[in-house]
Amino acid sequence: MSADTELLPEDGADDTERRRPRWNRGFLWLAAALLSLVVLCAGAAVTAWGWPQGVKEEETTAPGATAAVERTTLLREERLDGTLGYAGAGSFFARSDGVLTWLPEVGAERSAGQRAWEIDGRPVILLRGDKPAYRTLEPGSKGPDVRQFEQALAELGYGGFTVDDEYTWLTAEAVKRWQRDTEGMEVTGTVEPDQIWYVSGPVRVTGHEAAVGESVGPATPLLTTASTHRVVRIDLKVGERDLVDEGDEVTVEMPDGQTVDGEVESVGDVAQVDEDESGMGGGGSATVEVLVSLDAEGDGAEGFLDQAPVKVRAKGESREDVLAAPVGALIALSGGGYGLSVVGGDGAVRDVPVETGWFSEGLVEVTGDGVDAGTEVVVPE
Repeated sequence: MSADTELLPEDGADDTERRRPRWNRGFLWLAAALLSLVVLCAGAAVTAWGWPQGVKEEETTAPGATAAVERTTLLREERLDGTLGYAGAGSFFARSDGVLTWLPEVGAERSAGQRAWEIDGRPVILLRGDKPAYRTLEPGSKGPDVRQFEQALAELGYGGFTVDDEYTWLTAEAVKRWQRDTEGMEVTGTVEPDQIWYVSGPVRVTGHEAAVGESVGPATPLLTTASTHRVVRIDLKVGERDLVDEGDEVTVEMPDGQTVDGEVESVGDVAQVDEDESGMGGGGSATVEVLVSLDAEGDGAEGFLDQAPVKVRAKGESREDVLAAPVGALIALSGGGYGLSVVGGDGAVRDVPVETGWFSEGLVEVTGDGVDAGTEVVVPE
């Protein structure tokens, strides 16, 4: 039988069945597969090429949180190494011969009316004043040292005399009352220079120069002291001298992370050179001493030992009249660098490349085409 010979239906089939063409089932499956392929290709084309560009702009017309670029002055904050300590370092010396029988402990605070030390069991009492005692005060004595003593005695609560330049019998009577109330003092009505030690305010004992039981004489060092006023010392490199000025407000970071407000109390005008590693003079960096006083009402410095290391945040250099945007508004561009998402007058958003400069207090200096003071930019939440 040839390939063109038509197959006749079997006996019993009607004429309609005879006339209906017979489609090959394989051909039908092939057609269905081709149709599916066309649909898939159309979907892939949409995915690859995207929708018309106008749709993207519509999606960015609701930028969310925004901020305005501002023209301002940026301050660069400096972090300086400092050491916590006490102001007003000084030394106490013996004023008489004898055996040292008592010293206050290191770290103790002493104020007017209290013992500074004892020699042969006789106390030396602190009084408030700026000039040292140098002679015996007794009835008939006159001078500014008499006035200083009488003022100090009156501050301790002893009166009955006039505070002036003359030591009278009324002064002597007040002195006797004071001597009776002070354990270890002889009641004489006169004041010997080795019985008192003047200080300008409360002091803190920072060290011992002699030990209890030692024999001492006039001018023997006994104690090292400082005021009770806590300060931070900074050894500032001479080249960085312009970073701080007297009166500048600073922030001091304590070792535990707490912060205390401070103020630059003084900036040295004499450079000092540290010793090199060999211990020989010279070879180190030239520095000036900066003292920072701490806020008297702040308690963040309490509990830290003398010489504890701290960080001082100070306002250093400044850059004036610059454009600045929030740091959070910066975006990374696909081609590299940074940009801002600028909101146009119609609400549409476009990414604008910018050059960045200083960073300070949450702001960043920016320059770029189409970016000016008042330009609205997107700040992602």
